[in-house]
Amino acid sequence: MRRIMTWKNLAGLARPGWLLIVTALCALVIATVMLADRRAERRAVDAERDRLTGIVRLTASGYQSQVDKFQLVATTLSADPDVETLLERRTAASATRLNQRLASLTAALDASVIYLMDHHGTTIASSNWDQPDSFLGQNYGFRAYFTQAMARGHWEQYALGTRSRVPGLFVARRAHSASGQDGVIVVKIRFDRLEREWARSLGLAFVTNQQGVILVTSQPIWRFETVGTLDAGEKRRLAAQVEYGNAPLRQNTLFADGAVIGSGSDYSGASRYVRAIETLPNGWSVQLLAPIGDAVVRTRWFSRLAVALALAALAGLIAAFVLRARAILANEQRANEGRISELKERLVQANKLSTLGQIAAGVGHEVNQPLTAIGLKAELAHRLIGAGQMDGAATALDEISALTMRAGAITGELRRFSRRAGLGKGPVALADVFAGTQLLLGDRIRSSATRLLLDGADFSVVGEQGRLEQVLVNLVQNALDAMGDGGEIRISASRSGEIATIRICDTGPGIPESVRGRLFQPFTTSKDDGLGLGLVICRDIVAEFGGELVCEADGSGATFVITLRVAQ
Repeated sequence: MRRIMTWKNLAGLARPGWLLIVTALCALVIATVMLADRRAERRAVDAERDRLTGIVRLTASGYQSQVDKFQLVATTLSADPDVETLLERRTAASATRLNQRLASLTAALDASVIYLMDHHGTTIASSNWDQPDSFLGQNYGFRAYFTQAMARGHWEQYALGTRSRVPGLFVARRAHSASGQDGVIVVKIRFDRLEREWARSLGLAFVTNQQGVILVTSQPIWRFETVGTLDAGEKRRLAAQVEYGNAPLRQNTLFADGAVIGSGSDYSGASRYVRAIETLPNGWSVQLLAPIGDAVVRTRWFSRLAVALALAALAGLIAAFVLRARAILANEQRANEGRISELKERLVQANKLSTLGQIAAGVGHEVNQPLTAIGLKAELAHRLIGAGQMDGAATALDEISALTMRAGAITGELRRFSRRAGLGKGPVALADVFAGTQLLLGDRIRSSATRLLLDGADFSVVGEQGRLEQVLVNLVQNALDAMGDGGEIRISASRSGEIATIRICDTGPGIPESVRGRLFQPFTTSKDDGLGLGLVICRDIVAEFGGELVCEADGSGATFVITLRVAQ
């Protein structure tokens, strides 16, 4: 009887009403899963695109900074007296002098080649003048960068070298002479190092021009391929410009196969990469691609799991999922913050050791003086003891003790400055900071006949002595570099309520207005061998103490102002 009833119950389920309900529930579950999958895909694409957008902005900024540096070099050289002299008078001596200068500048800047052409396009000076592939005597009047620079005053062109067949960006500026004999100065930039760095840290990164031709790329086999399609007429026009050699200008495989998700588009089965684009000032663009398939699959499965859990216990399990996601994000954020903090600390220590290397010779001289005096006093004490003049010998020994303490103070200051400082902060006497700075830079200040004036260091501020000394040493060294021999540097401190102000003023040539706005940006420097990180590090150190470092326009010379909290 039980068996019969069971079959009857099963038969009841087969009624049309029950079938309709079960079908509707199955359809609802399937629709929910499909909708969840679609939303998961969109979230994965949006999140990856947002992440990539932040990275591509930094990448474009780094690329543009490198180009800006060489544009400045080309602009400066276009008004150089040696360039003007050679355009006016083609003497062997003036050519040799400019060739040697261009060679030195090329090596210092890590450029590919720098050369000067006359108004016919013939090279009359080049940094590779003494090499087998020298540009001297070569005519590049057919190049667009020459004709456009002569017509407009400036031009940039990415192309293959006609002799080296090495691609690069040619930055051209028209050079003038008093007699009207114009020419064009060209700086060729190679991006080998940048491309290797992109390949190592970014993956698929590249720069395209207005036509969509890939120029600078982390994947060398992509060079001179296109992101879009070019018609036959456009290909012929570009080929006639000889910029890309014999490259067929075919569309890149990923874009031709539809593997790249377009801007604002959703993921599809054929799309495997998400793209972020940042437009450069000249109309070119920096682009990044990142694979999206794994992220989509992971996000889709998480979404399906969330749907299944929601059907069972929606409120509680969703809350747990959100809390777990937040915990993971918080852990990653803390880990990232720790890595960034460690990197900043290493950068500060590297800057400190670099500074220490620059002042080591001067500090050695400071130590050598008392050591020499100790030797003389010891010899004198020996003779006095031999002569029975004990009072004089005692005086000499007292002087030896004082000189030993001075040598110890110097080496102690050097050792304290060089060690890796902690990240803590507390009361620091400005008098000690000023004295340490003067001790470390004393020899260089005296040898350059510079006057260092210290004033107002009769109170304490919140900070850490080693890192505050590092800031002052950096700023004073910059002032010494700018002034050369002679001049005056004044470091003064004052307080107003809970705010302390330290001013570092020099009588050097000052900082141009065009540079002042970018002074605290990374890699902004006026030194041939500088990295442009010293002021950035100084600003960050001061900011860690709750203060601020700024540069003021103060008529003549340069003035840097540090504000800190007064220690209670």
